[in-house]
Amino acid sequence: MTELEYLLKHGGMTPKLLLKKISRRGFGVSVLGGLAGAAASHILSTPGVAIASTLLNPPAAAAPDFTIAIIPDPQFLAESCPDKMGEYYAAMMNWIVANRKIVFTSSPPSFDANIKAVVGVGDCVNATVPNEDRNAQNAWTILDKNHIAFTTPPGNHDYDAIKPSSRSNLGAQFATGYFSAKHRSEVYRSGIDLGGGDMAYWIGSYDTTGANTAVKFVISGVRMLVLALDFFAGNAAWSWAYDVMLANSDCECYITTHAWLTTNGTQFQRKDSYGPDSYSMAAAPYSNSAAEAWSTVGVNTWSNLCGTFSGHDILGSKNADPLGTASPAWYWQQVPIKSASSRRQTVQQLFANSQQLDEGCSTSVSQGTGAGQTASVFLLSRRPALGLLEGRMISTQSGNWFKPRSASFPDGTNWSYFETLLFSVPFTGLQQEQTHTSMPKS
Repeated sequence: MTELEYLLKHGGMTPKLLLKKISRRGFGVSVLGGLAGAAASHILSTPGVAIASTLLNPPAAAAPDFTIAIIPDPQFLAESCPDKMGEYYAAMMNWIVANRKIVFTSSPPSFDANIKAVVGVGDCVNATVPNEDRNAQNAWTILDKNHIAFTTPPGNHDYDAIKPSSRSNLGAQFATGYFSAKHRSEVYRSGIDLGGGDMAYWIGSYDTTGANTAVKFVISGVRMLVLALDFFAGNAAWSWAYDVMLANSDCECYITTHAWLTTNGTQFQRKDSYGPDSYSMAAAPYSNSAAEAWSTVGVNTWSNLCGTFSGHDILGSKNADPLGTASPAWYWQQVPIKSASSRRQTVQQLFANSQQLDEGCSTSVSQGTGAGQTASVFLLSRRPALGLLEGRMISTQSGNWFKPRSASFPDGTNWSYFETLLFSVPFTGLQQEQTHTSMPKS
């Protein structure tokens, strides 16, 4: 089903061509100045259909709940958890397929998870070597075969010898192989049918690689543009991403990039542990920390930005927090931040990375130490009728659910046999934000 067929089926609206040429006034000129036109020759294919307001804002009661699965850095699943064959990597993806309809009961009323799509945060491998590349491809292909659309950016480990100091060091799988723009666009073709009338579309890429790409999900009447951006992306990539957002102004916009929040829930600074300087990455325009992208590049002014997803950082990195606002370091963080755009919308920042649990891969499960809590997936659920966004995280290998960090960790119990709601916050996307009582992180 093409996007046009989808729209005609769900509203009978009149087709209309979108922008034939992306305007660079505003962001591209005022913020990035001399980079105007830098992406003019880069690949960008935008479905030529404008969306009627009735489709943008369907009746809440008619919109089923749905879930996006976030894949925390699976690098050690590719390398050595439980061995060099990648069984747990594949098992994690098979868990997603088998549990698409898992029923969540921790937040009344209970609901069918309805997993429709998967978003990665990078580090698909620990090293760009043949067996790890093969393990990663075998695992992610499981989603392709089962009509679960996915997108993922590269992490620093997806670069050859972990050296993103030159973009030419991008590993073969992202440069020309399975995760490249050429291959992923061929998988999407005219759209992936997600079932139930939901669709996923390939929008475009900054160049022929998979370092900076854009896809669109249309689920339960909600239109979501997901921009997968390079590791500490440079000005030109951010300019391209902004233009894509403008060309898809009918969509909620989400950014997935390897490094955005730290384990403490603060935006990466240039000099942080595992920040750009740690990898000898030149300053802008070559690279930007998350804090630089937000405040200097101007991502904080993006009117349609609704959320960010990231991983990368690990416990013990001891990144500085000059404002003293950091949360206790943990394997996931959910940090809302106010946009400086005219909408003044709340942007939901999500961090999820449990690679250290995978690195200590063990078949002996311990809820006290985390041993065996491997191959985790963060389940981000959208509940349109209730105006809520909810988070849960599970080890697909042990079946245990993550809990918030306790003061006594690692001596305390931080995993549960029972499904655990990590957060439930007000969220209505591009619609006017409603007032709800936010649930604490328990």
